[in-house]
Amino acid sequence: MLQKVETEYREITGEDFDALRDLGRMMHEEGSYSHLEFSDRRLFETFKRYMDDPDRIGIIAMKGDKPCGMIGGYVSKYYFSDELVAGDIAWFVVPEYRGSRVGLRLLDAFEDWAKSKGVSELRIGISTGVKMDAFDRLMKKRGYSMVGANYRLEN
Repeated sequence: MLQKVETEYREITGEDFDALRDLGRMMHEEGSYSHLEFSDRRLFETFKRYMDDPDRIGIIAMKGDKPCGMIGGYVSKYYFSDELVAGDIAWFVVPEYRGSRVGLRLLDAFEDWAKSKGVSELRIGISTGVKMDAFDRLMKKRGYSMVGANYRLEN
C-alpha cells in the first residue's frame, strides 16, 4: 500500500535554497520574464533578505522532499500613508499541483501572516502572463477586486 505524503507549508530557511532555485527557474522559464537572464545568486540574495527581515516572508510548500510551490511577500507603508499594505513578489505552483489546494494554502498562509502584521489591505499581482483568466477568477472568488494592470515595454 502506498503511503500518502502530506504537503508541508512553512517559512523558508537557508536549507531551502535548492528547492527555491528549482521553483524560481520553473517560474522564470514559464512566464513573461523568460527572455531575461536568470541568476541563482540574485535569487539567493533576495530570499536571504526575506529570511532576515520581519516585514518580509517566504513560504514554501513541500511534499516530502519535493518542492511544489512558494509565495513571497512583504509588508510596508504606502508611499503616501502610514497605513500598511501587503504585496507579493512571487507566487508559484508547479504545473502538476495546479488545481490542487497547494496554491490556495500558500495564499492562506501569506494572508494570515499579513493580517497578523495589521495591514489595511493586501495586493496580489500577476506579471507572468500565465493563465491570467484562471488567476482572475480565483482572486475574485476570494474577494479580491481588480484595480489595475501591468504593461511592459522591452528595450
